Amino acid sequence: MDVLSDTLRVVRLTGAVFLNAKLAAPWAIESSPPDELAQYLRLPSDCIALFHILVRGQGWFSVPSFAPVLLGPGDAILLPRSTPHVMSSDQRTVPVPIRSVIPPLPPGGIAVIDGGGTGELSQFICGYLHCDQRFNPLIGALPALIVVHPCDVDRREEAVNGNAPAPRVILPIQAGDWLETTLRHTVEEALSERPGNSDMLARLSEILFVEVLRRYMQHLPAADHGWLAGVRDPIVGQALRLLHAHPARDWTVEDLAFAVAVSRSTLAQRFTALIGESPMRYLAGWRIQLAKQLLKQLNLSIVEVAEHVGYASEAAFNRAFRRHVGLPPAAWARAARS
Repeated sequence: MDVLSDTLRVVRLTGAVFLNAKLAAPWAIESSPPDELAQYLRLPSDCIALFHILVRGQGWFSVPSFAPVLLGPGDAILLPRSTPHVMSSDQRTVPVPIRSVIPPLPPGGIAVIDGGGTGELSQFICGYLHCDQRFNPLIGALPALIVVHPCDVDRREEAVNGNAPAPRVILPIQAGDWLETTLRHTVEEALSERPGNSDMLARLSEILFVEVLRRYMQHLPAADHGWLAGVRDPIVGQALRLLHAHPARDWTVEDLAFAVAVSRSTLAQRFTALIGESPMRYLAGWRIQLAKQLLKQLNLSIVEVAEHVGYASEAAFNRAFRRHVGLPPAAWARAARS
């Protein structure tokens, strides 16, 4: 069981490029709040990540409380939680809200911005990644900002506290690297008008996101905490694989510890330290994630969904679902299907 792939399958990751911006200095643009962004993209606002790729020129990228980042051609920025930010030609220009300059999003196409002053031209493309449902262990394990930068130096800021991921991570890539090549293909596709353009950009966006996640996992220090660190850990990772492979099994911590070949106390302590919750609480949350995915299918009844995710009765499933989601499963399913 590949836990990361299983999670991305359940939350149903989709992506697209939606903006091609060509701006002459001086220029400065402030991002929209997540709910406004979701409305513009015609998406539910539950789980949206943003990415920007600088095509040419240079630009400053600023996030509140973090040091600004100077971007050059080929650099990419990923914001897993759509953190408010400003992109600019310099740090003195007063930013304008992007909603005041961006045109309506064409159906199935890419909006274009041409503007700014009369100085050096910068161009970047912007895209989004959307999940059908938020999986907080994964989202919470990611930093606010990941910079993919063509260099050979891995730089990260200190975590805010012992259990939080570093707020900003810079991932190095080499020229000709698989990720660098994919970024280049994404740019070329976004600037072309070939048949199948939208579908190709969607797939490229999703591939980029998964690859950045994998690179980020590889660069995690041994002392890091969080869901991704847990997936990589030999003990906790094995426990996660078992829970994801057999979510309907009537697990106890003792059963799970026996299967992983460690003591109950060792598993419980290590799992909670890395993931931030106990194994059984994690399993309960994952069962609800699975249930949400299944409830969107018209061919399954509430009883069948309950059995599939490990609940012995519809009543027990209703109680657990309402506790996690705030709605009974039937009402949530009707809203989700509509």
